[in-house]
Amino acid sequence: MSTRNLLLKSLSNSAGTAKKWFIAETTAKCRQEYFAKNKLEDLGNGAVYAYFAKDGNALYVGESSRPIKRRMHDQTSPHKNSEWWNHWETVRLLSVIDRTDRITLELLLVLALQPLFNVKPRSREFSKMFASET
Repeated sequence: MSTRNLLLKSLSNSAGTAKKWFIAETTAKCRQEYFAKNKLEDLGNGAVYAYFAKDGNALYVGESSRPIKRRMHDQTSPHKNSEWWNHWETVRLLSVIDRTDRITLELLLVLALQPLFNVKPRSREFSKMFASET
């Protein structure tokens, strides 16, 4: 097996494990819980989150160093104005204080969940990663 294939297998395994861990450590919250005061259990000190459609498909995965409800109103990327915003059914949130840990988990979840609306980082098929450009 080539070194590239070993890397891709390792990334795939890590992404799958990250997804299982994230789902096991979080509880799906509905829109009503999201908008209710103090029901989201967001400590506001850093989190990785994922919004899901009714069919269970991931719409968006993100990370923030502040409460995720504030992301709704960000000037640079307001979630409430996004195409997917009115279509999410549940959200999952995991408190992750360290930024390196958040970014790592976010990327692994994007690779595992293949959210439809992520741009940076965007979802990508493992087989296309690190392919020769020639």
